[in-house]
Amino acid sequence: MDAAISAAIGEIATRSLSLLIDKYLKPATPSKDDMMQRLQWMLLRVRLTVEEAEGRCITNQAMLQQLRILRKVMYKGYYMLDTFICHVPEQEKDTKIHGVSRSLSLSKFSPAKRSAGSKYSTENLEQMVESLDITIAGMSELVIFLRNYPPMFRQPYNTYLIMEKCMFGRQIEMERVVNFLLHEEPPSHCNFGVLPIVGPGKVGKTTLVEHVCRDERVRNHFSHVIFLSDDDLRQEQQLKIRDGSRIKHKRGDSDEENFLVIIELVGDINMGPWRKLLSASQSTIPRGSKVIVTHQSENIINFGTTQALYLNFLSREAYWYFFKALVFGSADPEEQPRLASIAMAIFDECLDQDVYKAFAGPFIFLHKTARGLKSSGNVQNWNRILACFKDNMRQNEPGFSKSLSHCRGNNDHIFLQRIVDSTQYCVVHNHDRIALVNEEAPKITLHDILDGTVNGIPHGKFDILVWESHLPPYHKYIYSCQILKSDFKVTRNNQGQKRKISS
Repeated sequence: MDAAISAAIGEIATRSLSLLIDKYLKPATPSKDDMMQRLQWMLLRVRLTVEEAEGRCITNQAMLQQLRILRKVMYKGYYMLDTFICHVPEQEKDTKIHGVSRSLSLSKFSPAKRSAGSKYSTENLEQMVESLDITIAGMSELVIFLRNYPPMFRQPYNTYLIMEKCMFGRQIEMERVVNFLLHEEPPSHCNFGVLPIVGPGKVGKTTLVEHVCRDERVRNHFSHVIFLSDDDLRQEQQLKIRDGSRIKHKRGDSDEENFLVIIELVGDINMGPWRKLLSASQSTIPRGSKVIVTHQSENIINFGTTQALYLNFLSREAYWYFFKALVFGSADPEEQPRLASIAMAIFDECLDQDVYKAFAGPFIFLHKTARGLKSSGNVQNWNRILACFKDNMRQNEPGFSKSLSHCRGNNDHIFLQRIVDSTQYCVVHNHDRIALVNEEAPKITLHDILDGTVNGIPHGKFDILVWESHLPPYHKYIYSCQILKSDFKVTRNNQGQKRKISS
C-alpha cells in the first residue's frame, strides 16, 4: 500500500514539474499582437535600408537584385500589416487600449468582415515574420556596400514628397538599360546594339525610356539622342536620323558621333521590311551607337542583339504602398483608422476592375483617385467615392444591361458615376490622344466632371483632360466623353434602404 502511495505521489510530482517547465522554461507561442508589433519593427528596418538604397546610384546588378527582393518582401509585409489593421469591426475602430500601440489595438479584425481581410491568417503572419527574419539576416552586406555608392540626391524628410516626382518601382529596369547603353560592343559585332523593350500598354515603357535618356551618364556618353515613330519608319528606306526635328538631345562638345536611337512601335509589325531597314541602316548609324525598340508584341525580340527587357505591371502590394503614400502623405494612417479602412476598400475596388488598365493604366487611376481622396478628407465623402467605385464595377461588367439613355452596349467606353449626382454617368470613350508638353489641352479635367467643380458642361461629346503626367515625357492624356442620365430613380423603402426603380 505504501509503495502504491509513493508511486502515485511520485507521478504527481513528475507531472507538476513538467507543467512548470512547460510554462516557464519553454517559449510560449507569441500572440497575434506580439507578432504584429514585431512585424512593424522589422518592416521599419527593411524600409530604412530600401529608402537609403533608392537614393544612391547603384550599378552592381547583384546588389540591384537583392534590392528587388527587399522591396518585394517589404511591399508584401506592409500590405499584410495594413490588411490586418484596416479590416476591423466597426465597434472596435475607436477603442483605445492603454499600454498597447494604436496599431495593435486595430489588429483585432473580424475575419467575416471582408474577403480581402480574411485571406491572411495568424499562420500567414508567422510566415511573414520568418521571411523578414531571413531577409534582414542577409541584408547586412548590402548595407555595407551601399557606402561605396554616392547619393543621387538629398533625400527629403518624407519619402512621399518624391513619390510623385520619381519613377516608382523601376530602378532595377532602368539600371539594366543604362548598363546596356554604356557597354561597349565587341569589335566583331555590327555597328550598333539593339535592345527590345516589351510590355503591355500603359505599363510605362515610354516613361522608362525617357528617364534613361535624361540620365546624365547617358547624355554624356552619346553625341545625339534621336526619337523615331512608326510614321518615320514607314516613309523611309533607312534610318535617316540627321533630321533636326528628330534629334531630342545633342552634346555640343562631341568630337566623334555615336547615336542613341529610340524607336516606339505601335500596331502590327511587318518583319520583312524591318529586317531590310535595320540592315540598310548599318551604313548610316556610326559604330558605337545603340538602338532601343519598344512595342507590346514579343515579335520585336528578334530585332535585338541582346536579351529583351520585359516590363510587367507591379504587384498588388507595390501598388498599395504607392497609393497609401499618396493618400496619407506624412500622416500616419493608423491615426485615422476609419479613413485607412475606406482607403484600402477603394484601392481594392480600383485595382480589381481590369477595365481601368485598358484606358489609362493602374498608375494614372491610382494617382487620380488619391488626389480625389486628399481633396475631400472625411469619412462621408470617402464612403461616397467607394459607393461610386462599386457602382462603376456593376455598370462595366460584360453583358450588364446599362440603364443609361442613348448608350449602346459595347466595350468601347467605360462608365464612371458622377460623385456630385449619382443619377448621372460620365461615359469615357476609349479613343485617347496624347498631347506633348507644349501642346494645348482641354481646360476641363475628369476630376471636374466627376466632382462637379466646373460649371457649364458641354452637351454631347467633348474632350477632357484625364491626366497630365508629372514625370517625363510629361504627356497629357486626352479622352472624349459625354454625360448621360440613368433611366433609374433612386428611392428608399420603409427601412431606409436604397433601391432603384425604372423611371
